[in-house]
Amino acid sequence: MSQEITMRFGQTEVGATLNDSETARAFAKGLPVTIRVSGTGIDLCGRMPSELPYEQRQVHRGWQDGDVNYNPGGGWFAVLFADEENSMRYGDQVNIGRVDGDLAVLRGLSGSYDLVIERR
Repeated sequence: MSQEITMRFGQTEVGATLNDSETARAFAKGLPVTIRVSGTGIDLCGRMPSELPYEQRQVHRGWQDGDVNYNPGGGWFAVLFADEENSMRYGDQVNIGRVDGDLAVLRGLSGSYDLVIERR
């Protein structure tokens, strides 16, 4: 069963829906959570406070703009909003959800944030 979440980057709120994978369910169990993220021009990314379970078959290369991913090798959480066309060069991606709505809001963010993620 999918789980709707709210991600708050400072004053900016963005909705997303987690998928029904083991990794996404484990992430949802730990909510609310705060993750320090920084913008890279293609995503807002930060180190997870704890590891999440995953199956090797879930790990893949690349993303679609709007994906919410977990990187098990580095322990990273990422909200990806650009560079889908070049994303196959990045491995170790486990998709846990998708942003709901317009990605322009995310593209307008820069700098670092204490990202607060909660269930909706």
